[in-house]
Amino acid sequence: MSAPDAKVLGDIQRVGWHVTGVFAQKDEKGPEWAFSIGLFHSFQHPEVVVFGLPFQRCMDIVNVMGQEVQAGKRYGPGAEYTDILQDPYRCVFREVDRQHYSDYVGYALWFYEDDPFPLMQCFWPDKKGLFPWDDGCDDYVKTAQPLLFMPSP
Repeated sequence: MSAPDAKVLGDIQRVGWHVTGVFAQKDEKGPEWAFSIGLFHSFQHPEVVVFGLPFQRCMDIVNVMGQEVQAGKRYGPGAEYTDILQDPYRCVFREVDRQHYSDYVGYALWFYEDDPFPLMQCFWPDKKGLFPWDDGCDDYVKTAQPLLFMPSP
């Protein structure tokens, strides 16, 4: 077993989840993101993914959500939450369409193998409070957060 694989399994055994970060390579464009592995296994809570904020911030947000889930909190699709991001920002979760799993959370697919697991994307708004699917939302916010609740064309 590789060292990264052993770390994932060790983190899940020790605390209940692992956070995987995906960062842009040099000369590569596109958002950075982080996702959980193990929340569903350990707590029967959907895994979570966050896009488009600075790399370490994405990692921290997923970790905070993991701590909250471990303490008994449940996040659900469609509801707004004001306790994840700094005030006055709120966030909303949407269920990720399974066809996107291999492109964005491949390491979670490795862990779960053939066991299906739910995954939710945590969306954050622009400075006007608009989400990527809202008319008039800032272009960066739209570009940084792919709409993974929608199937690919």
